[in-house]
Amino acid sequence: MAVNPKSEDGLALRKLFPLATMPAQQFKELCAGYDVTSIAQEGMLFNWGDITESFIYLVHGTVSLEADQFMLETINAGSDAAKFALAHQFPRQVSARALDNVRFISLGLNVFDKNDIDYNELANVYRVESEDTSAVDASTDWLAALLQSPVFQRLPAVNLQQVLMALEDVKFSKGEVIFKQGDVGDYCYLIKKGHCSLSRKASEETKEISYLELVEGETFGEQAILTEARRNMTVTAVTDMLASRIDAERFNKFIKKPALEYIDYDDLQQECEQSPELLILDIRSATDYHKNHIEGSRNIPFFSLRMFSKELVNQAKIFIVCADGKDSDAAAFELIKHRVNAVVLKGGMQSLLNDEIEKIDEDEIEPVSRDELSEQPHKRDEVADTVASLQQENQLLKADNARLMTELDVFKKQYRLLFKKTQKLKAAFEKLQAVK
Repeated sequence: MAVNPKSEDGLALRKLFPLATMPAQQFKELCAGYDVTSIAQEGMLFNWGDITESFIYLVHGTVSLEADQFMLETINAGSDAAKFALAHQFPRQVSARALDNVRFISLGLNVFDKNDIDYNELANVYRVESEDTSAVDASTDWLAALLQSPVFQRLPAVNLQQVLMALEDVKFSKGEVIFKQGDVGDYCYLIKKGHCSLSRKASEETKEISYLELVEGETFGEQAILTEARRNMTVTAVTDMLASRIDAERFNKFIKKPALEYIDYDDLQQECEQSPELLILDIRSATDYHKNHIEGSRNIPFFSLRMFSKELVNQAKIFIVCADGKDSDAAAFELIKHRVNAVVLKGGMQSLLNDEIEKIDEDEIEPVSRDELSEQPHKRDEVADTVASLQQENQLLKADNARLMTELDVFKKQYRLLFKKTQKLKAAFEKLQAVK
C-alpha cells in the first residue's frame, strides 16, 4: 500500500536523508511508488552476504546489526544513525535482525537519480511545503544548515547520501591548530559545534594576520583540494570544536564534479553576446590581468574575493577566469556558497593561447621539425612572436567588436527614448492646436 506523505510513516520518512532534501513533488511520487514493510521480532531485514542492492531505512522499532553472531550495533528508529540507510555496502557486510516489531522501507538504488532541476529554481524546489515543515525538525541542526547550502543543493540526492555517510567526526580543543599554512590539502571540514579562525602569513618574516572566524554550519579546507595546492591559511579552534570531515578523493568525486559547471571560450563569447550584462570575473593578480585579459572582464584577485561576495550576489551569472582553471574552481565554489551562479572558463587564459596556436594556418608558416627547432632557437622565437602577434590582433578585434555592440545597444535605447518623447510632444502639440 502506498505511503501517505502526511501519515505517521510519511512524516518519519521525511526525516531521513536524503529524502529530507527532496522537492515536495518528488517526495510525493516516491511515497506513491513504495510501501512500508512490517516484520516481527527476530525477523531478518537482510543477511550477511546478500547481494540485493537496495537502500533499507528503519521507520519504526529497533534493529541489531550483527556479524558472526556478534552484535555490532543497535539502531533505534528516529535516532541519528537511523536517518541513513542501514549497512549500505553491497554485498551486505552485516546482518540486520529485528529486536522488536519493526517497520522499514526498501528503496531501489535508482530512486535518487533524478537530477533535472534547473539551478535557478533550486531555492524553491528544495523547500518543503509548509504543511510538511514540522517533519523536518532540524531547523537549528547542523544538518539543516548543510542541506540548505547552495553547494549541497546542487548535488544529486545519491551523491548527497554518499557525502553524509562518508563524513567523519573529529574533535578539536580550544587553541588547537587544525591545519597550518603550507600543509597538504587532505580534508574538507564542516563545523558542527564551535568556532575557528583563519589566519595567514604573507612571508616567513611577516606577522600572522587573522582574517575571519567561521561558525557552525560553515565549511573550510576545500580550497587546497580544488586548486591542488598547499594550504594557504592556518585554521585554529577558537573554542572547543566538533567538526565533520571528508577526504579529498571523496570530495572531488561526490561534491566538486556535480557542483561546478564549466564553459569553453567559444560558448562564453556566445553567451556574453546574447546577454551583455553577464560578468566575466578575472581572479588573477592585477599585474597578470594588465598583461592580457578578456576585453570587458573585471579583475578581483582571488584573495580579495570574499570582500566582494555580497556585491557579486546581484549578478545573474558570473564566468570565472584564472591562469589555468584551477584557482577558478575554488573561486566558483566560494561564490556558489553565497548563492552566486558561477561558471568556470575551462582551462583559464591558457585555453585562449592554446586555441590561438591551433588556429594558426600551417600554410603561412614554414614547416619546421622538432629537431630543427631544438637546433635553431631563433625559429622557436619566430613561432612564439607569430602566436603572440596573432593573439594580440585577435584581442583587439574582439575588443572593437564588443565596443561597437555596446555602442549599438546604447544608440538603440536612446532612439527608443527619443521616439517615446517625440510621441508625447506630438500628442501635447495636437491638444494645444485643438484648444486654439
